[in-house]
Amino acid sequence: MKRAIATAFLALLALQGCSMKRITTNVIGAISTDGMVAIEGESDIEFAKEALPPIIKTLEVLSYGNRKDVAILALLAKAYGSYTFGFVEEDILRYPVGDPRHQAAKVRAELFYAKGRDYGVAALTTNSGMRRAMNAHFSDFKRAVSGLGKKYTAALFWTAFNWANWINLNRDDPVAIVAMPKIQAMIDRVIELAPNFFYGSAHAFKGVLACSRPEMLGGNYSLAQQEFSVAMGEAPNYLMNKVLYAQYFARQMNDRPLFRDELTKVIQADAGALPEQVLSNELAKRRAKILLKMERKLF
Repeated sequence: MKRAIATAFLALLALQGCSMKRITTNVIGAISTDGMVAIEGESDIEFAKEALPPIIKTLEVLSYGNRKDVAILALLAKAYGSYTFGFVEEDILRYPVGDPRHQAAKVRAELFYAKGRDYGVAALTTNSGMRRAMNAHFSDFKRAVSGLGKKYTAALFWTAFNWANWINLNRDDPVAIVAMPKIQAMIDRVIELAPNFFYGSAHAFKGVLACSRPEMLGGNYSLAQQEFSVAMGEAPNYLMNKVLYAQYFARQMNDRPLFRDELTKVIQADAGALPEQVLSNELAKRRAKILLKMERKLF
């Protein structure tokens, strides 16, 4: 009898321990989420660049404590994608092919985008339907994606974002390119669930996808123009959408005046016009300057 009582007591302590661990994980997760919000409002780019990795590592530790927390996993996907696109890709653009710094940045970007993609997939596959469909036929995958609710909006977007950017760095890999329909399906579902998600970024992303290939290979320039117009209309003070419009659409259309005009407007814009996204706006202004310096090479 005493042994049974002792066993029950130990089991209760174990349950309490699991409960306390989950509570602690949730509390620190909320703090880390607030930390991400604070970083997005930071105006000093170098300070933000140094501050973001510790937040990412904290989130990774938390994800081990709660592997089914969709919010933390999606936030990790966002953090890796945002960090890589905002900071690491700058060096890919800044340094020419053949420069060791270009190659080093490319290797880091591939690694970080892959991590972001994998965290996003982990968030999506907490859903049983997505877990079964992730490696199934595309029709099954698309059906599972269409069944996801708003809870998965961020996970869908940041998974697609990281995956597409990883593919962009591995264009010569036919296995990688095969995933593009899945990425398109995820972005379409984001737009269905939340048309103005993250300052119209889903529309801008769809615009990039639509104009990233020649029309004879499936590109759709009129759709790209339409999607970029929606994105920039949704959030006129979110400057990164305008940079993407210049970098991808204007360049694909070989429209040098549009390229120059859009980037010049970004450089002259007030980054603080959208206080909660000052960092993204400052990065957009810096990327615009890098792209303008590359104008002769790009055209």
